[in-house]
Amino acid sequence: MKKRYSLTIAALVTSLSGCYLPQNYDNQVQISRTGQYQVDVDTDIIGGGFLAAQSASKTENKPIPAKDLQDILTDCEKEFNNVVALDAKKGKHIVSSKYLGECKGHLTLKYTGNIIQEKKFEASIGTQEAGFYIPVELKYDAKTKQIIISGKTKGDSSAQQMYAGFIYNGKLSVKTDGKVISTNADIKPYWGLIGSYKWDTKDMTTPDAKMIVSTSGI
Repeated sequence: MKKRYSLTIAALVTSLSGCYLPQNYDNQVQISRTGQYQVDVDTDIIGGGFLAAQSASKTENKPIPAKDLQDILTDCEKEFNNVVALDAKKGKHIVSSKYLGECKGHLTLKYTGNIIQEKKFEASIGTQEAGFYIPVELKYDAKTKQIIISGKTKGDSSAQQMYAGFIYNGKLSVKTDGKVISTNADIKPYWGLIGSYKWDTKDMTTPDAKMIVSTSGI
């Protein structure tokens, strides 16, 4: 049984190796009705393989085998450093980074551009196999002349089950001078004046942040 449990942990680590989840994040978006935007990401990230192994350990009511745990921790630090190095070489979006130990790191990132020209903003650092997906998306609808802002926070049922017990939390704020057509923000500026719209993510069941901004009119 012990061997089977060890194999289960190894399978989880292999399937989720390189996948990082955000925690304690403070993401900020500034976007103008002319399309100019700046996305600032300040977040802790935690290795998905490590979290899945912890979840399996709790389910089986057994500690993670010492060798498996050491392999997970070693791989986490290596992957984190590789992701940072790759962005420094190609993306250059990381403002600061620090590996904190136990499959946890901290990242500060910055993105700028014009969404009307780009049509879509969807970013990640690292590679598809090992990296971190930025949980903020911007899109421009040329037909309606509207900017759609989405904060990807809600996990599906499998993610909620796999990462049960994981403290998935953070904040998103959006500041714009455009006319806000609709939003599900938790906090809105008084009288709809220029200010920050804010969302508070408490766990993986928190609905995705949504906002539509008009690029025409005031």
